[in-house]
Amino acid sequence: MSSDIYFDNAATTMVGERVAKRVYDVLLSSATNPSSLHKLGRLAKEILEDARNKISAIINCEPCELYFTSGATESNMIALLGNLKPKLRSGKRVITTAVEHKSLLACCKKLENLGYEVVYLKPGKNGKIPVQELEQLVDEDTSLVSVMYVNNETGDIYDIKELAKAVKIKNPRTLFHCDAAQSFGKLTLNARELNIDAMSFCGHKVGAPQGVGFLFLKKGVKACLLEGGVQELGIRMGTENLPGIAGFAEACENLRSRQLAENFERMKSLKDFLISKLLEIDEIKINSAANSSPYILNFSVLGIPAQVMLNRLEKDGIFVGVGAACSKSKESHVLKALGLGSEVINSAIRVSFWQENKMAEAERFVDVFSHAVCELRANDTRGNLEIGR
Repeated sequence: MSSDIYFDNAATTMVGERVAKRVYDVLLSSATNPSSLHKLGRLAKEILEDARNKISAIINCEPCELYFTSGATESNMIALLGNLKPKLRSGKRVITTAVEHKSLLACCKKLENLGYEVVYLKPGKNGKIPVQELEQLVDEDTSLVSVMYVNNETGDIYDIKELAKAVKIKNPRTLFHCDAAQSFGKLTLNARELNIDAMSFCGHKVGAPQGVGFLFLKKGVKACLLEGGVQELGIRMGTENLPGIAGFAEACENLRSRQLAENFERMKSLKDFLISKLLEIDEIKINSAANSSPYILNFSVLGIPAQVMLNRLEKDGIFVGVGAACSKSKESHVLKALGLGSEVINSAIRVSFWQENKMAEAERFVDVFSHAVCELRANDTRGNLEIGR
């Protein structure tokens, strides 16, 4: 419905008409196999490489350094498990953070089962990953370090450039990987300036279809998770999702037609407005660090379970998130790592914006939310709200 307010963009963004039309057109006219040698195959290959050229330009990498995947989860798997195959890299220590996306932590658990030592670094009280502490952990046996750019639950931004620099000074052979799913199209990303070996991206966080993403691998970095084909230069085997990739490229054209800095400031205005109004309500705790991404705000409504609040807001056509979409009802490992207690964690709400959101929506959200808090607290005669509709 047009009156609905969608504030769960960190989970996925909506696909616009231009992107949907591009996917539709490719499906009907050009969705042949890019590896085929006939005329239609060559046409599909042209669409594939045109998309590669457009998207690689946004992060300032060479087209040959960009490999299409099904999304950031698969990209994370290739970057970690594909890079640390036996005999591909030496060293049995991996360093990451305790607040990474679940898909990356699952890769780390797999590496532990394969005999790797995995060190999980916690953010400091300011929400940042301590550079000096990371540097001290890196040794001659460290094969890989992986730190996300923007946290998907809190929006906290980590200083990837300084972290990568510290790692490389300590051990130039250590590969540095970054999950950049929540930063692409929102923060400036320059692969050359960051000096990172690998980065994971997905399309559906920036208005592209679900099921498409890409992996940046710096020249000279090798990774291979599966066997059985030569697609994507042998990095990611299997026929490419041409309609999805074409839609991704179209979404990126939409990003290029807008000013990144202007979007950043407009989202910051929305977030600052929400924070100021939320803090006028009793027992509200802001969980996102200062100077976190303007696209994500995590806060807790103490005494009201998150799912109860989500259900109440949904009745008025407002859709927000509860932690990470992939975690379902499990307690947030991110907020735990930040040292927050169960009351704060279990009442945490994530509001996340995209460039289509307007101030009028934020104003309506505040009005509905404040009434919902009063209503739920007034009805809580037992002092313990139950989750349910």
